[in-house]
Amino acid sequence: EPLALPSDFTCVERDELGLSALAVFEHRIRLGHAHDLLQAIKLSINHQGAFLADKRKHVRGQKDNTQAQTQVRVAAGRTQLLAEVFNYNRDCLLMLSESTDIDGLPAIDMKKDLRSRNWKKPREQGDSWDEASWIWTRAVLNVSIVDRVQWFRARAEVDRINEEVNKLHAEFKRTHQGFKSMASAWEALLTRADLSHGARAYVCKKVVMYNALGDKCTDVFAKMRKD
Repeated sequence: EPLALPSDFTCVERDELGLSALAVFEHRIRLGHAHDLLQAIKLSINHQGAFLADKRKHVRGQKDNTQAQTQVRVAAGRTQLLAEVFNYNRDCLLMLSESTDIDGLPAIDMKKDLRSRNWKKPREQGDSWDEASWIWTRAVLNVSIVDRVQWFRARAEVDRINEEVNKLHAEFKRTHQGFKSMASAWEALLTRADLSHGARAYVCKKVVMYNALGDKCTDVFAKMRKD
């Protein structure tokens, strides 16, 4: 059975049960938790936007698109879950404070507050009239600096991963082209009439070998993309 907390009782019941002192400590913990949740929600929204931007820029094909969309959906689900926990925690704070306002922290509107502007889109005339959700304008000490550092670190990590993938793709492509070029060069020797039977057999062996290496390179790259 879940352990009852002071927030599970009314103010009168807490006084009768001697829980007033515990209620003070629970209020402090939940207030700190509310600010932590708010930061987690903002970070989750930023991650969701990064996944969506990466999907639009890099994903091609139905299979890759489905996988990327799943990643976006999971991020959106996490944002929704964090917002629900925030609202529940806020309700507990209301019970503890017997007030309708919690340190300037309103409830999160699940339809309106869990979105952010497109950070890649240049500002346009009239943008100043588009008010951002309160979760982005809530002034907390050093939060904006932390948000920027975390966001740009995450974005830099995505860029590094994309760069490594692009390098690997280019290396596979060059390797495949190199093997096929070698096969074509050896195959061109077969047009010479002065080749002995032994030399001709050796040339054919080289052609088959380089073609096989090129095909193997293609198969390995296809398998890596599938994984």
